[in-house]
Amino acid sequence: MTQLVFVHGVATRNTPAYQQAVLNRNTLFRENVFGHNVEFHSPNWGQHVPLIQPGVFETDKGATTYSLNVSPPPGLGGGLMGGATTPGNPNISIEAIGKQDPIAALDAICSEIIDRATRENRPLEDEELRAFRVATDLIASDSAAAAFPADASAQTIAAKLKDGAPATFSIGSKIADAITKVTDRVRNAASTLGFGAVRDSLSPSIGLFIGDVFVYLKEGELREKIRDEVRNALVAAHTAAKAEKGPLVLVGHSMGGVILVDMLADPSSAGLPKDLKADALITVGSQPGFFGALDVLTSNMPAGSGRRRPDCVGLWLNVFDPIDPLAFRADMIFSDVNDLAFNSVTGITEAHSKYFQRAQFYARTRMRLKDAGIL
Repeated sequence: MTQLVFVHGVATRNTPAYQQAVLNRNTLFRENVFGHNVEFHSPNWGQHVPLIQPGVFETDKGATTYSLNVSPPPGLGGGLMGGATTPGNPNISIEAIGKQDPIAALDAICSEIIDRATRENRPLEDEELRAFRVATDLIASDSAAAAFPADASAQTIAAKLKDGAPATFSIGSKIADAITKVTDRVRNAASTLGFGAVRDSLSPSIGLFIGDVFVYLKEGELREKIRDEVRNALVAAHTAAKAEKGPLVLVGHSMGGVILVDMLADPSSAGLPKDLKADALITVGSQPGFFGALDVLTSNMPAGSGRRRPDCVGLWLNVFDPIDPLAFRADMIFSDVNDLAFNSVTGITEAHSKYFQRAQFYARTRMRLKDAGIL
């Protein structure tokens, strides 16, 4: 049985919404990568990080201007994507995007399926899981374009994502709604998203990221509590992997990937078993390369020497979306790491949180682990 340790990223707190998100994410891993032969370990280190009052980020509320009576700019002109496109432009649609980049379009639809379940604070329904699995299989078989024929519409795409489902499934309307929602979002991002909206969305994310990073990097009680949380999960998974003789796969999102690399680089000082072996480490939207370049990780190499993949790790995949402002390459700092760019249809404000809502992530993960002989 595969043992999967998932170490979450920054700005994660133990709320009912997060607990439901974990259940949904585990279901997607089970259904689209590992099958039912998997056990999950999800250390929640975010519970040890102090909360930041949201008012800290409200820079545009109640503050006296520092300008010389000059009005603030209304936005970014033609929008983040340039041009003079208006919200009513019929040429901007998920169907049109699907004909140019079908994988990205399927991902956008799948992400909206997950977002809907998250907004409604519920588990993913069978119909939604079926659509996600069909999208994953289309991507894995290089057949994503089949979902977007010349006459593609919300209804025909929805029907394609229902292929093979029982007749009782009513998925058509749900997926069609998701497609419409994505189209509205794309049009809005292409034309009306101004600087203020981007700043208001980015500021809390970056602020919480910096706060969580500082808490982990600063020696002291909070750092040790975070490492204890992750250590307990790694030890439990390692013990189970040895008993079951199954693979051990580690996934670290954002700061979670940094914590894993930091601890695995020197297992002894991190209190980990000497014989710990991870078949695969997958860092996603993460920063080990960035912090490695700054030499601020615990297990620093001698000055002038190169860093390498942790000795206890077999395969290291570092996945990043180029538009994600909190994701970095690793292969320029570490040897024996595979940097993998991740393509998505989303804005800069959402890229960091969308990896695990994309069908292509699970399809590519399954393919890479199979190619490596781990699955």
